[in-house]
Amino acid sequence: MHIKRQAVSKLWPVPRKGTKYLVVPSHSKNNGIPLLIAMRDDLKLVSRRKELEKILHEKKIMVNGKVVKEDNLALLLFDKIEIKTINKSYNVNFSKTGKLVLEELNNKDSESKIAKIINKKIMKGNKVQINLSDGRNILSNDKVKTGDSIKFNLKSKKIDSILPVKEKAKVIVLKGRHLGNYGTIKEINGKKIIVNSHLGDFETKNEDLMVVE
Repeated sequence: MHIKRQAVSKLWPVPRKGTKYLVVPSHSKNNGIPLLIAMRDDLKLVSRRKELEKILHEKKIMVNGKVVKEDNLALLLFDKIEIKTINKSYNVNFSKTGKLVLEELNNKDSESKIAKIINKKIMKGNKVQINLSDGRNILSNDKVKTGDSIKFNLKSKKIDSILPVKEKAKVIVLKGRHLGNYGTIKEINGKKIIVNSHLGDFETKNEDLMVVE
């Protein structure tokens, strides 16, 4: 399936002019970027779809510790991508212009990722199922709240640490005119959160933030 270039998410690092149609992401159409777009238009490691299909067939690309096969797989914020053909790892992040781009990592940084807790529910045996922003669901006995973030170890498949929403926590803005900016929580007043960044202080909401430290 394809989508018209003019209709793609503003998060994609592609010019508005070019071929009429682009690949449709596998999911999270508004929040993710297809692997093909990231490899071709951002990293420029391939020039054609067939080149990427060959690399995928050889099982040379891993996303969040798993071998991937789909060239339209949606990459989400803070996903980790390992490309074995060039022996490099990347992290999905926001550029200064609010586009999803891949930034190179060292091997140690590629072993874990941050995700936001978007929901949780009690399962049998009083186990808590945590639903994460990247689509992952995990069982845990850790005390967490919806809106907090976790640092998840991709090798051990366990939570390395909890990153709660609290004053002095470092956050990234996920929506609005401050999209992609990092800052520190200065004050929490009910549903209103005051963030301090290089732009000064601004007000936002929990759902528009992700704690990163």
